[in-house]
Amino acid sequence: MNCPRCQGLLLRQTFSDFFRVFHAWRCFNCGAMIDRIIAANRREQVMATVRADKLTRRWVRRAPISVSQ
Repeated sequence: MNCPRCQGLLLRQTFSDFFRVFHAWRCFNCGAMIDRIIAANRREQVMATVRADKLTRRWVRRAPISVSQ
């Protein structure tokens, strides 16, 4: 897999805190980390932007097309 930030190599790594162990992808070049929660939040952010674009496009008034002969 490629890193979305720098297009570098992503390696799967195991992380742990006091309560749980989780797996994430960590970029070898820049150190960016992507786990399940980060990926879900990014998908939701993209979908919200798409929904907002659709709503604003619906209400944009277009100039009438004039046909000259």
